[in-house]
Formats: sequence, C-alpha cells, structure tokens
Amino acid sequence: MLRQPGNGLLTIGLSVSSQRVRSVFAICLLAAGCGLFRPAHRYRVTIDLGPSIRALGSEDLFESSPAEDRIVAIGPAALPALEAALDDESPAVRLGVVEVLSYLAVPERVPLLMKAVTDPDEAVRAQALEVLGGLTGDPRARPLVEAALEDPSPTIRVAAARTCAQLCTSPHAVARLVDMAIRDEPFSKALWARASLVAMMKRQETSSEARAAIERVAFPRLQDGGSLEERARAALLVADIGSPAGSEVLAAAVRESTNTRVRLHALYALGTVGDARAVPTLAEILRGPQSELVPYAYDALTRMAARGVTEAKPILGAYRGPRPSHPLLPPPFEGSPQPISARPTSGKSGQPGSLRDVGWALPG
Repeated sequence: MLRQPGNGLLTIGLSVSSQRVRSVFAICLLAAGCGLFRPAHRYRVTIDLGPSIRALGSEDLFESSPAEDRIVAIGPAALPALEAALDDESPAVRLGVVEVLSYLAVPERVPLLMKAVTDPDEAVRAQALEVLGGLTGDPRARPLVEAALEDPSPTIRVAAARTCAQLCTSPHAVARLVDMAIRDEPFSKALWARASLVAMMKRQETSSEARAAIERVAFPRLQDGGSLEERARAALLVADIGSPAGSEVLAAAVRESTNTRVRLHALYALGTVGDARAVPTLAEILRGPQSELVPYAYDALTRMAARGVTEAKPILGAYRGPRPSHPLLPPPFEGSPQPISARPTSGKSGQPGSLRDVGWALPG
C-alpha cells in the first residue's frame, strides 16, 4: 500500500535509516579514536619513567646511575615527568631529578630548576642553584639567585655566591658578596664570595660595580678596629683589585692569625701586591721551622722580587731550605662544594682542590 510522504510507513522507513547512519558514524569515530585509520601510530611506544625516577633516590650507584642514564637518553620528552617528580617524590629523588636536569642541555629545563630553587629541602635548593649558575647562565633565574644571597642557611648562601659569578648584576647583590667575603663563616665558604667577585671583575657588565663595591666597603674595614680576621679578609679583597693598601694588614695576618687558611691566602696576596714592608715577615717564616707556610713565603718573595721589590732578593739568596719547583697556585681550601659540570664520560665530578678550578685568577 502506497502512502504519501509524511505517512506512517515512510516515516518508519526514514527512522530506521537514520538509526543506521548514526550507528555507522559512531563506529567511524570509535575507529578513528583507536587509531585504526592511522597505521603510523602502531609504532608509538609509551614509557613508564616511574621506576627510573624513583631509582634516582637510591644510595646504590648501581641502581641510580643506570636510571639516570635511561632518563637522560630520553631527552626533553622526560621533562613533564621530571616536573611531576619535583612535586611528588622524596628529597633524595628530587635531588636526583636536579642532577638529571644538569645533563639535559635544553632551555626548557630552566623553569624546572627555578622551581627546585624554592624546594623545601636545602640540598635540593643548593644543587639547583649550582646548576643554574654553572650550566645555564639563564637571566630568568637572576632574581632567585640574588635573593638566595640573603638565605639564613650558609649552604644556600655559598651556592648562591658561586652562581653569582655568572648571573648576578645588581649593585645590591655585588655589595652583599663583598659583605659575605668579609664576614661569613667559615672562611672556606667566604672564599666563594671572593672568587665570584674576582670573576665578576672580568665580566664587562659587572666589572666596574664589583671594583666600586670593594673600594666602598673593604677599604674602610682595613682600619675600622674590627677583628684581625675580618680586616685580613678585607685586605684580600683590596689585593684582588691590585691595590697594596692592605699589605700591612696581610703581613699582620701572616704573623698573628690562628687560621692557617687565612695565613696562606695572605701570603699569596703579598706576593701579588706586597711591598718592602712585608719582607721581614716573610723572611721570618723562611728562617723558622718547616711548615706549609714556607713554600708560600718563598713563592711570595720570588714574585715580589720579579715585581722589583729589591729587598726580597737577598732573603731569597740566603735561603737554603726546600724550594717550590714551580710557581704556586692560590692555596687550596677545605669545605668546598662539589662543582656542577658537563656530564662526565664516566664516574662523578670531583672536588675542586683550588679556587683555580672555578676560574680563580688574581691580578698580578
């Protein structure tokens, strides 16, 4: 029986057809979502980094080092997982994440390192500061680094001071480094502030400010009646800008300081800027018993003689004891943090034995 469009039979026929169309369309959408129409995606592999990330916190190097290698091999694709680990994992794992970030030389790692600088764990913060300064030099991190110079933790302050060699530019940060070099304890940590100031004097954008800050703060400290220790540290900074104004304080530190590290650095500085007034102090060391001071006293006299301090020459000629076989480097010091360097081919990077290892160089 035929009916006009709009009757029940036609209406029923159209309804069945619509249901079929909708069913086919739904199947097509499902197939597309499952990748049935994109055969190239059959080669996609999803990697679970969870076990490797958690292994970064292991004290067993046979577990943590291979895990580190696996994550580094993945490259920047691992960054989202590493960022999640900074939120969710233990301090030991977060510290391992920062070390992995030190090997992933891509700009996208900087926001993660900046996040790690605010980590509640001190070791994680210090490591992140080291990486930011030693490897990235990214100016986005400058405010965080300069703020860390005021941190109550000596560990964080020294990490920030080391990083400042590459990043800090503000007059306040430079002045803070001068204050740290003079007052922070122990002396070995204060030396990092001094080393950064020397490095900043080689950077065009900070050279003038670093010198000006030393002149403004350190020169008055030479005669301010403070402790010999702090006046000696100020004299070391004054020597770093090539001025002999602190020579008498340096000679007094050689004679009277109870800190052998201070005496060694004072001896080395006298070789750079000392004049005839320092010769008797150095001669007295050469005439005394053998000690670790003697090679530095002899080296200082040798460099003074080369600079034209004639009073040093007869002292050197009369000395009959052991002599250094070559010019000495600045004295080593204790308590130095491990530097962050490019990924080693094997093993871990070692401790620096001298400020020369971080670019230390004195004028002379």
